[in-house]
Amino acid sequence: MTAKFGHITEARKFIVEHLSDDALLGRTGHLIRESLYVMPFDPSQQRAALELTKAMVEDDFPARGIRARIIDIYDIVLDYLDEQGVWEDLTEAEGEYDRDAIILMLQDTVSAVDVIAPEINRQMSEDPRADLFFLTGVGETFPFIRTHAILAELHGNKPIVLVFPGTFTQENDGSTALNILGIPQGNTGGYYRATNVFDL
Repeated sequence: MTAKFGHITEARKFIVEHLSDDALLGRTGHLIRESLYVMPFDPSQQRAALELTKAMVEDDFPARGIRARIIDIYDIVLDYLDEQGVWEDLTEAEGEYDRDAIILMLQDTVSAVDVIAPEINRQMSEDPRADLFFLTGVGETFPFIRTHAILAELHGNKPIVLVFPGTFTQENDGSTALNILGIPQGNTGGYYRATNVFDL
């Protein structure tokens, strides 16, 4: 049964206790299930959710001997746009083109498969002592970054928790979807072999 909390901050103890499980972290020799987890929250609680994630990573998990790390997808996008020298062009284009055109430009410039996923994999591989990774920045990069495209390309044997504003739903065909910002994705939301943290 899915645990319910009125506010994401009320879930702190629950999240820390369940994600600290030795079997979940692979400390018993193998992971007990797929290593991908989702941590949905009400979009109106965005700031609180990010502050909570940071507090758990910096305080709660280390107190339990667990090394956790945050990887921000939005930061990866901004760094890439800056490195390619296109950030200024895109900000100037905002005044000339409509939202859909800007989204298409971003999709053409920042590939989830060729840019973002490899950078996440690189960061994870360069921190082999980490026990647990939290991916943030999903709401900030929606809809020009398709989260399911990133998740399908992630490698590694450490648990990954996708922190995002919205809901995680089970579809009629048995697949699941991330409804980012509460926008129903239906069968376009991708198939996620993930476990909801609140179902642990």
